[in-house]
Amino acid sequence: MTANRPDFSGLWRLDPAASTFHGPAPAGLIMKVEHREPELVQHIVATDAAGTERRSVFSCRTGEETISTIGETILRCRAHWREAADGASSAELVIDTVMSRQGNLLRFEDHWSLSADGTRLIMAHKDDALAGQTVILTRDDSAAATFDDTPTPA
Repeated sequence: MTANRPDFSGLWRLDPAASTFHGPAPAGLIMKVEHREPELVQHIVATDAAGTERRSVFSCRTGEETISTIGETILRCRAHWREAADGASSAELVIDTVMSRQGNLLRFEDHWSLSADGTRLIMAHKDDALAGQTVILTRDDSAAATFDDTPTPA
């Protein structure tokens, strides 16, 4: 990683009390991030209020468009670094995603950063369809078993 560009690799668990959602929050969310610049792979396990588990894997690369699908929905992602204005703080990774759903184009701009001590992953939507939504995840190495046998995207 470049000096002020964080490595997001690790196991992360949703902190629902610290997070702000538009719409219902998942009952649980655990994420395994594999970050080897320029590649970022997210293995996500989300649980709804009924206890139903949904697993998904997303991949993106800084500086390149990456295409993923969720069912019949196509996602076009492009990630880039936004350096801190003061030059001393860590940069944030901005993941721009455009998706087509039922004939409508939706745009999301997810800003990823780490807390100063590296124990919290902050995923903030600042100026997009989810503006004001901020998801906070805490580092949780005990979640490793959740991802046994999780496939890596091709």
